[in-house]
Amino acid sequence: MHASPADQSAPSQSIFANVTFYHWMVVIIASCGWLFDCMDQRLFTMARESTLKELLGNNPAGLANLETYLGLATAAMMVGWATGGIVFGMLSDKWGRVKTMVVTLMVYSGFTGLCGMAQSWLDFTFYRFLVGLGVGGMFGAATTLVAESVPGRFRAVALGSLQALSATGNLLGAYISLKIPPGAEQFFGSFSGWRVLFFVGIIPSLLVIPIITILKEPEAWKRAKAAAATGDASKNIGSPRDLLRHPRWRRNTLVGLCLGLAGMVGLWGIGFFSPELITTALKGRAVRAEDIRDGAALCKALRSETNAAVAHLGKQLSTETRRLLAEVQPGAAASPELIEAMRADLNRIIEGGSLYDSGAFENVTLDKRTQGLVKKVQTTAAPADVRFLNRQLVEQAIPGSIVSLQKSIDQVRSKAMMLFDVGSFVGMIAFTIFAAWLSRRGAFFWAFLACLAITGYVFYALKTETDAYWMLPLMGFAQLAVFAGYSIYFPELYPTRLRGTGVGFCYNTVRYVAAPFPYLLGYMSTLLSFRTAAIVMSGIYLLGIIALVWAPETKGQPLPED
Repeated sequence: MHASPADQSAPSQSIFANVTFYHWMVVIIASCGWLFDCMDQRLFTMARESTLKELLGNNPAGLANLETYLGLATAAMMVGWATGGIVFGMLSDKWGRVKTMVVTLMVYSGFTGLCGMAQSWLDFTFYRFLVGLGVGGMFGAATTLVAESVPGRFRAVALGSLQALSATGNLLGAYISLKIPPGAEQFFGSFSGWRVLFFVGIIPSLLVIPIITILKEPEAWKRAKAAAATGDASKNIGSPRDLLRHPRWRRNTLVGLCLGLAGMVGLWGIGFFSPELITTALKGRAVRAEDIRDGAALCKALRSETNAAVAHLGKQLSTETRRLLAEVQPGAAASPELIEAMRADLNRIIEGGSLYDSGAFENVTLDKRTQGLVKKVQTTAAPADVRFLNRQLVEQAIPGSIVSLQKSIDQVRSKAMMLFDVGSFVGMIAFTIFAAWLSRRGAFFWAFLACLAITGYVFYALKTETDAYWMLPLMGFAQLAVFAGYSIYFPELYPTRLRGTGVGFCYNTVRYVAAPFPYLLGYMSTLLSFRTAAIVMSGIYLLGIIALVWAPETKGQPLPED
């Protein structure tokens, strides 16, 4: 066995010894490729609910089973991710790391933009599959380029940093969704907010310029390419069969698949449904005092019954509230007592049966999502959906007087996911430090244990806006920490001739197995509650803990060669 030159450094040297400006550029540019990749993923998780609600607007049955369509779109991207990871992993061993990064970047950025032009749930789901091809290919190409280009002692820090910086991409995606609310109608001209979000995803394609002009193929890959050209079958480049033919690579592959499956299902099948968890927790929230934006306008509308919808609402007010309204003099401000009486009455009405009456709301222009919710409630009148619909009907019957609950939820979702990403960044840095200075296997063990405990707790206990702001960073810390481990550990399991194929196989093949889990979560939510289904599925982290029994410790070891 031979160590690659990148691994030959004196034990007493600093981890930054022999690190040149070019090495830093490799890490930065490769990190940006994966960073923007993760930004696209976050744009999708923030926009998919609004996207499918609009695209399924004329399909009441579809809206009634929205979680299923969310799962299908997510599963399609994961299948594309797996396919792209395998195909582009082999191509990175054959074409080279840099060329593969260029192709995958153009694929995921181009098709992200095309998602903004979707006209139905079918073409949107197909576009997500195509985006997945590029997303899956970028990770393997970027990590193998870094692993083979930088000095050995710097490798764990460089790869861990690459994965940690991906949290910046997630954070950027959440921030963009805060400025471009995905549920906003006609945000830019006739385009809804979610369409504009996906158009923004085209911008990362500009990274192709520094990739082409600055990066070069690693010397280790060039030597492997030359060895393969001699015709020696044992030196074949990018052969998937060789991953399973040799006992050592076969064991490493099976370990990598189990580690990857545990983290992938936990994140994409559970953790990235945090925005939907927030919606579930908050959509039944009562009208608070601070939600009454204009008490005078609300009072005036209810007194004068400005339209049929307000008259319909006014008939359901209590006798006491009607008396207080009648006592208000024209032009006088509403008293605190009246404001509180109206708030209590509105909450009572919202908690009751459906407020919707086609005649009463005939002349009220309802939002597209509200129209879809009307159809959904008419099909399956779940109590939580009825309350959410009633709140929207009250808001739109007397526009401007009450804060939009949907907009409030969108804000909480975006802010909480930004905090999720901050936690992710800290978690990946913590994993990198633990793995670099102590043990790769130990870092995985504690990370998976934290995932199991924290994920179950968050899906059980998150009830309020405040909960979202402190619980999601904890979950992000745990769930994304293991992904730093994949960046560090997977390239250390294979020789140069199989490294791109092996990393792509471990990191992406598991997505074929993991792809049904988002759909499974949606299906289980029809049998159990959404929260209970997520808690049950979090048991997948036990698979990662068990797999560590057979995982080799690679800390302090050179990159393996045949």
